[in-house]
Amino acid sequence: MERLNSEKIRAEEVGILDNNSEWLGIPKSHLMECAGYAFTMEIVSRYDLGEGDKVLIFCGTGNNGGDGFVVARHLSSFKVHSTVILLGPEHKIRTDEATLNWNILKNSLNRTVDIEIIRDSTELTHFGIDIDKDHDYKLIIDGMLGTGIQGKLREPIATAVEFINEAREHQDLKVVSIDVPSGLDPNTGYVSDKAVKADLVITFHRNKKGMEANSEYIQDLVVKSIGVPYEAELFVGKGDLLPTLKSRKATFHKGQFGRMLVIGGSKNYSGAPAYSSLTGIEFGLDLVITYTPSVVGDVIRSYSPNLIVRSCSGNFLNQDAQEEIFWLIEWANSILIGPGMGQEKMTEELLVKILEKVKQEDKACVLDADALKLVKNHLHLIKGGKIIVTPHEGELKIMTGQELPPHEEVDARMKKIQSIAKNLGVVLLVKGPYDYISDGNKLRINKTGCAEMAIGGTGDILAGLCTSFLATENSPFNSACSAALLNGLLGEFCKAEKGSRFNAMDMIYSIRHLLSEKF
Repeated sequence: MERLNSEKIRAEEVGILDNNSEWLGIPKSHLMECAGYAFTMEIVSRYDLGEGDKVLIFCGTGNNGGDGFVVARHLSSFKVHSTVILLGPEHKIRTDEATLNWNILKNSLNRTVDIEIIRDSTELTHFGIDIDKDHDYKLIIDGMLGTGIQGKLREPIATAVEFINEAREHQDLKVVSIDVPSGLDPNTGYVSDKAVKADLVITFHRNKKGMEANSEYIQDLVVKSIGVPYEAELFVGKGDLLPTLKSRKATFHKGQFGRMLVIGGSKNYSGAPAYSSLTGIEFGLDLVITYTPSVVGDVIRSYSPNLIVRSCSGNFLNQDAQEEIFWLIEWANSILIGPGMGQEKMTEELLVKILEKVKQEDKACVLDADALKLVKNHLHLIKGGKIIVTPHEGELKIMTGQELPPHEEVDARMKKIQSIAKNLGVVLLVKGPYDYISDGNKLRINKTGCAEMAIGGTGDILAGLCTSFLATENSPFNSACSAALLNGLLGEFCKAEKGSRFNAMDMIYSIRHLLSEKF
C-alpha cells in the first residue's frame, strides 16, 4: 500500500473531494486520468500483462465506467487487447469526463480495443463461450458501479455481476474492481442484493469505511493516489456546498422545508435580527419567525411583509417572553440566538432558560453576537449539543478567555481552534479574513470573501445562513462550512456586481441570484 493517509472516508466524501479539487482548478478529467493510469500500472505489474494478453472490462455509464475507459487506453500502450463491455446505451453515459474517454475508444483505438454495447442481459451469454475458447484472456476488470450504490441491482448489471463471479470461479480468471466491488456498499461493506467478488480492489485516494481485505468480496485491497491535494480537504469549496443545498420534495407542504426562529433585538438594535431573518427568507425557507422586544417589533416588520414578528413588552428580552419562546422552540427546526439582543442581566437569565429548553428538545441552534458574551458563564449548557457558535476573535476571547495565535501562524491557529471546539463540545466558526470551522475533530478553512465585507450586518447574514442550513436538515459542521463559503461568495458577488461599496441588504438580496447562477 502506498504511503497515504490511513484514515478511512465515507463514499459521499469522495464526491466532495472531487468537486473541491475542481473548485481549486483541477479538472475532474485529470483525476479520472490519474485513476486510470494508477490502476493500469498496478495490474500490469501485478499480473505481468503484456503484448498478446487480453482483458474484459465491464463498464457502467458513470464515472466508474469512465475510469474503465481510461484503463483500456493505457493498456493499449502495453499492446494489451481490451474488450470494453458497456452496460447500457452510450447516450446514457452521464458525465463529460466519461464521455470524452468513451469517444477516444470508439473513434480512435479500434486496433487494441473492441467495444460491445449491452442493452439486454441475454447479450452477455457469448462472452462465456469466448473466454472458454480463448486462453489469452488474463483478467476481468469491474468498472460498473462506484461509490453511489443503493438497493437492488438493475439489469443488465445484475447479470453481469453473476457472469463475472462465475468466470472467476470456473474459468479461474482474476477479477479486479475499480475503486469498489460493484454491488457492495463502501460505507458499510453490506451487500443488499449481489456483488462482484474481487481478487483485488484498487481504490482511490483513501480506503472507504466499509471495505476490508480478506473478506468475501475483497481478497486484497490497494489504495492509490489520484492527485487529490490536501487543500481539497482543508479548504471549504463547492463540493461542501452542493450536498447541503437541499430541494423541496413534490409532496412537501408549507413548513416542511425549514422553520427558523430568530431570537434577538433590543432598543439599541433592530437591524441585526432583521438581517438574519431576511437571510432565511431569501435562502428559501418556508417560515421564519423573529422574536424581539416590542420596542423594535414594528421597525423589524417594516423591513419586509415576509417577516413574521412576535414580541414581548419592554426594551430588552426578559423572562416574560419565556412561555412563548418555549412554544416557538418546539415549533422550529433551527434557532438563532443573539443578534442585537444586548447584554442585560434579565436577558442573560432568559438565555439560560432558552438553552436549557434547547438542550431538552435536542434542537439545532446557532449562538451569535451578544449571546456569545452572555453564555460565557454557562458554557456547560451548550456542550455536546447540535450547536454552532460564530465568534470573531474578540468575542472568542470574551467567551472562553483564550487568545488565538496570529493569522500568519496557520498551523498553530488551527490546532488552537480545534482544541477550543473540542473543549466546548460545539461546532466553532471563528470569523476573520479566513474563517476557521471545527467540531473538535475535523477542521476546515474558508477563504471566500473580501475586505469590503468588514461592514455592519455581514456577521448577522452568516449566522442566518448557518441557521438556514440547519433548518434544512444539515449537520452543524456541514452547515457552518457551507454558510461560511456562501457568505464569502455573496461578498465577492456583490463586489463584482456593485463595486466596492455594497451593504448587507445587497448581499441578502443576492442570495437567490447567486445560487441560481452559480449552483
